[in-house]
Amino acid sequence: MVIEIEVKDVKVYYKSTKAIDGVSLHIKKGEVLCVIGPNGAGKSTLLRVINGILKPKIGTVYVDKRSIYEIPHKSAAKIFGYVPQKLHSFGMISVYDFVMTGRKPHIGLVPTKADDERVFKALKLVNMENFAERTLEELSGGELQRVLIARALAGEPEVLILDEPTNNLDLKHQTELLNLVKVLSNEGLIVIMSLHDLTQAYRISDKVLLMNKGKVVAFGEPSKVLRADILSRVYGVPIAILKEYKIVTTL
Repeated sequence: MVIEIEVKDVKVYYKSTKAIDGVSLHIKKGEVLCVIGPNGAGKSTLLRVINGILKPKIGTVYVDKRSIYEIPHKSAAKIFGYVPQKLHSFGMISVYDFVMTGRKPHIGLVPTKADDERVFKALKLVNMENFAERTLEELSGGELQRVLIARALAGEPEVLILDEPTNNLDLKHQTELLNLVKVLSNEGLIVIMSLHDLTQAYRISDKVLLMNKGKVVAFGEPSKVLRADILSRVYGVPIAILKEYKIVTTL
């Protein structure tokens, strides 16, 4: 089981534009890190760097003191489960077959009974076990989002990375998902997720990273980062934090 993830002085450029500017953070086994910030802050880019999809121009990501770029691809694929904001394209594939692709790093010549059981366990965790025979095209946006999460969980990751996982989900399924995230972290997973809902970030996270224009504004415990003065400055609107941990604008 992965004990810690460290991001050290990461800088990412898109041509001449600096998308991430010197980001550093540290997260340990069993913790939930929420990455927050306005649109364009660099949240999705940072998640792709942590997952090894995108290599920074400067800096690196360490998994238990070892650079992620020194870890063989297949081994890294067993460590990280990644859920993007959206699936850009897909063919006529069933939910079952799609979630089975999350088992790819573990499968030999053909899937085994254990692989089959893991797929259905992952689907059950997101309440999608009854949709296994449907095609992805038949799903609503919220259903597809849950299937994406099931695919990541099917790989039995040690680090789960979620990019706006509550997008397209109604209130019931948002609550179920975030409760599942907490259960998984209590079982030892490291969970790193971007969120726009600041109230949920306050409630679920052990650590919060607030970004703006590619830079770290604040990093640490929710009570130290999610402060009205800091959030109002970053988001450009008056913000109040109510005593029941609800964050609201005061316009």
